[in-house]
This record gives sequence, C-alpha cells and structure tokens, in this order.
Amino acid sequence: MKHKPPKIDRKRMGRPPLNPEEVRNNRIVTFVTNREMMKLERIAEQEGRSLSATVHHILSKFLMAP
Repeated sequence: MKHKPPKIDRKRMGRPPLNPEEVRNNRIVTFVTNREMMKLERIAEQEGRSLSATVHHILSKFLMAP
C-alpha cells in the first residue's frame, strides 16, 4: 500500500502579478542602423541596463514628454 506524503501548505512562488495597467504585453519590432545600435548599446552599458530596458526607458521618456 502506497502512502501519499502529507500536503504542505506552500505560499505561491515567483513574481507577484502586476497591476493590469502596468503589464507590458505588446511588442514593437524595428530596425536600426549599426551606428544607432552602437549608441544604444553604449547607453545601456553606461546605465547598467539591458538593451531592451534601455530602449523601453528612452521610449517611455519620449512618450511622457509634453
């Protein structure tokens, strides 16, 4: 006869869900020149961010401008 281990009440693991207004679930694809890419990579490295986070930050700043 097999015994099942007792169920352990575990808290949910992982990242907590975001506010639906803050969820980023849309994708934009674009092409950049080699020069633009080098500039973006340099900015990302200087700011200690990923390239994706850097591009998102730049885009957000532009969209929030008056």
